[in-house]
Amino acid sequence: MLWSLFAFAENRKPKTENPRSRKFSGLLAFIVLLTFVVPTFTGCGAATSVKNWVTGNPTSEEDEETVPAEAQQETVMIDGKPYVRSKNPYWLTYPEQPEYLYVEKGREFKGMQQRLVDAISKAVGKEKDKGAKTLPPDKLQELVKAEVDRILREQGMGGFVSQGRGEKAPYVGRSVAVIPDLDTPTSYEGLNRTLAIALGDAAGRTKDLRVVGQDQVREALGKAGINGKLSLSPNIKALGDYLGVQGIVLTGIMPPEKGSQAAMVMQVYDTFMGTKEQSIAGTVETGPLNAEAVTKFANANALRVGGELINIRWFGRVEFVKEGKTYLNLGQNAGVKVGDRLKVVAPGKEVVNPTTHAVLGYTSDESQGELKVTELLGNTGAVATPTSGGPFKPNERVRAAK
Repeated sequence: MLWSLFAFAENRKPKTENPRSRKFSGLLAFIVLLTFVVPTFTGCGAATSVKNWVTGNPTSEEDEETVPAEAQQETVMIDGKPYVRSKNPYWLTYPEQPEYLYVEKGREFKGMQQRLVDAISKAVGKEKDKGAKTLPPDKLQELVKAEVDRILREQGMGGFVSQGRGEKAPYVGRSVAVIPDLDTPTSYEGLNRTLAIALGDAAGRTKDLRVVGQDQVREALGKAGINGKLSLSPNIKALGDYLGVQGIVLTGIMPPEKGSQAAMVMQVYDTFMGTKEQSIAGTVETGPLNAEAVTKFANANALRVGGELINIRWFGRVEFVKEGKTYLNLGQNAGVKVGDRLKVVAPGKEVVNPTTHAVLGYTSDESQGELKVTELLGNTGAVATPTSGGPFKPNERVRAAK
C-alpha cells in the first residue's frame, strides 16, 4: 500500500497543450471553484463523519482509534531517509485505510488545490518572466492570482473575484439579507420561504458575507415603511437602512404560463441606490417543484449569488452619534482598521431622459465630510471622529476616502 501511494504521489509531467486554451481554462476554472470552495463547507470532522456513516462504523468517542504519541510526529527517519506524515489519498475510499501515513520526503500526497497552485505558478513563471531563473515569492503570488482571476472572468465567473471597483481601500465584507418577495403567488409562498432560507444558509457560509437572520427580516418588513412592491428602489433602500445591509436578494417563484415550467428567481440588489444588479433564474430539470428542488437550486447558485453580492460597491452606514463620536455599523468583518479614513456621502441623483423617461444613470456621490476610524468594536462596529463636515446623522452612508 505504501509503494502504491509513492506511485500516486509522483509528479506528472505537464502536457504540451497551451494552458491558455479555452478547454483548459474551463477545466481550471472548475477546479479553482472546487478546491477553494469545498474546504469552506467541509472539514476534517465532517469528512470523518461521512466516512463513518458510509462504512457503518460507530462515531462514539469510546470507539475511536488511539495511536501512540510517536505516530503524530511530522518526520521520522527510516533506513537513514526522512519520511513525512502525509494525508492518505485512499482514506475516504477504503474503510480500513488510515487517515495519515508516512511516505518518503518529496513523495508526499498533494491535494488538488496545491497541484493547481503549483501548475499555475510554473506556467505563469515561465510565461511572464522567461529571462529570470527564479521569481520572488510575492511577485509569483501576484502573477498566479492575476492568472486565476483572468480564467474566472473568461468563463463568465468574474463575480467570484472581488473587483474593488477602483476604491482606494479594498474593503471586502458585505452584510446582506435574503428576503422572500411578497409578490409571489399565495400557492408558492411556502416554497419561496424555503428557497430564501436555503439560500441564506448557503450564502452565510461564504467567507466575506454576513447574512442577517429571518427574524430580523420579518421585523424589517413590518417596520421599515414598505409601500408597494418590494423591488421598488425606495423600498430596497428602506430595508437596507433598517437591516444595516449593503445587499438584498429577493427570492421568488414564478408560476407556469402557457405550458412552461414554474421558475425560481433570485434577484440581487444594491441598497445604496436601490438598484438591481443581477437576476438568476432556473427551472426544475426533472421531477416536481418541491422543497427539495428549490433547496437544490439555492445551493447550486449560492456561490454565484455570493459573487454578485461581494462585487457590490462597498459602503457602510452611520449607526448613531454620541458625545462627538460617530459609531459605524462596520468593523473587522469589512477589513476596516484603526486609522482608516472614510468619507460621508449622499447618493447621487438619478438622471432621466425627459423625452423617453429612460434612466441614463446617476451623478457622483456628494461628499458630506470625512471621518477617521479611532476604535474597532469587535467584528461589526467601529468608532470614528469627524475630520471635516458633520454633525452626521444615522443611516448616512460612508465610503473609503480616496
